[in-house]
Amino acid sequence: MPDVYERLPTILEVLFSPVEAVQIQELYRGLVIRCATEKEAARVYDGIADYYDPRPEYLRVLVLASEKVTGYVVTGGVGWCEGELLPMQPSFFHTFNAYDPLWPVTPLAGVGGEFDIASPQEVAQAFLTGLPEKERRERYRHVHVLTAVTERDGRRSRHNLGVFLTETDAEEAMRLVEPHVAM
Repeated sequence: MPDVYERLPTILEVLFSPVEAVQIQELYRGLVIRCATEKEAARVYDGIADYYDPRPEYLRVLVLASEKVTGYVVTGGVGWCEGELLPMQPSFFHTFNAYDPLWPVTPLAGVGGEFDIASPQEVAQAFLTGLPEKERRERYRHVHVLTAVTERDGRRSRHNLGVFLTETDAEEAMRLVEPHVAM
């Protein structure tokens, strides 16, 4: 079995949806997902009785078992995908579409999507030197895009003026160009 921190060539993603209750570990070495026995399900529901009484019929209790560790997910369904993720593909369940105007920032709904935020220095370094080919991009950074509308001879034009790593820099740039643009 590989070392815990060794990166494997493929990624296995498991999606539970909807999730009503969960008790999981951060790391599993060899994961088995199975339906809970009636006794196990009753024990789980006893622990969450304040939230679910009576038990919704569409939910199942799934047991997550690994080396000496068990947990559970109370869910309506489960799906999984295994393979190699492309460098800009954050998840098998959330793919990027070049024609979609919204750029996905998380693999699934949620704050940060388990990605680490990149510092302004790291973003600048990656921009200036690039990243090694096929390296996963599991860091993100929100940026501030400054656009302006100018008017000439009754015609309006939109211009992209810059991308800034901090709101302060974007506001300063906006103050400098504001007197020269229509909007």
